[in-house]
Amino acid sequence: MSTSEDGNPRRLLAGLGISDAAESLYLSLLDGAFHAADSDDSTLTELIDAELVAISDGVVNPRSAARALRDVEQRHREDARRAEAAALELDLLEQGGQRAVETTRSPQRAIAMFNQLFATARVEFRGMDRAPYLTSLGKQASMQPESLRRGIRHRALYEMTSLHDPGYFQVVAASLRQGEEARFVERLPFRLLLADDTTALVLRQGHDDVVTTRITEPELVETFGALFEHLWDQAVPIPRSSALDEALPRNRELVWMLASGMTDEAIARQLGVSLRTVARRVAELNHLLGAQSRFQLGMQAVRLGWLPHSENPPNDTHSG
Repeated sequence: MSTSEDGNPRRLLAGLGISDAAESLYLSLLDGAFHAADSDDSTLTELIDAELVAISDGVVNPRSAARALRDVEQRHREDARRAEAAALELDLLEQGGQRAVETTRSPQRAIAMFNQLFATARVEFRGMDRAPYLTSLGKQASMQPESLRRGIRHRALYEMTSLHDPGYFQVVAASLRQGEEARFVERLPFRLLLADDTTALVLRQGHDDVVTTRITEPELVETFGALFEHLWDQAVPIPRSSALDEALPRNRELVWMLASGMTDEAIARQLGVSLRTVARRVAELNHLLGAQSRFQLGMQAVRLGWLPHSENPPNDTHSG
């Protein structure tokens, strides 16, 4: 039996309700010790009841406890998540009750609404992301991995102009790597967060504060959900990191030429390809990076590190 940091024996099977004696027997079996089956052995009976050993030809053989412990861990995680959701719901009730439509200017209550919304999504979390923010982008992003591990789908809409901020773009890229689905739109009317089809949170900038409205009225939530889906269908998908990595090698020089102001004719001569090929590759890049103009394409390329900071073009050349 291993020891804890304070020098006392560390119980490995306590989470399964196994006694000291039964754990010692189980660990000795794992170490190769022989133990004959004995119906009067209460310690052995304890391990049999816990399905940690099996009897074969009168010999006791250990079974995996790791899987049983993982099941216990998962149950504890689910219990903790339910407790967290209940605590957040109680926070809202203690702060003034829960109404079908509630508006607040209190940062503390708004953050409680946000945390409760994020923690209680069961199927899908949808967001129209733009200022204002209740918490830092980093804190919001830090809540996402656990939600994704629970199998919650995450979809987000981002404004193209907001991605001009390199720090913001890094947070978006991290979300994509974690499994978020995201798309670009030219402009969003307001910030919206949706948990399943049950709760909506709308945030807008007041004169000198953030106005947050929490909505649980089914028809209103359905309306906001329809608005999100309408914008989602019209939006440009943000590519996965793997797609960007694959596109970079053969397009770095083309992006530099576009950013430097070269005409399509000059690019075609430099690369040794036709004008039609240049137009096709530019269109593919615009779609990949969610750009609607050469300026936007250049801005995206800078954020992704595709363009050198110096005035010198990249050394690699491609044709075709």
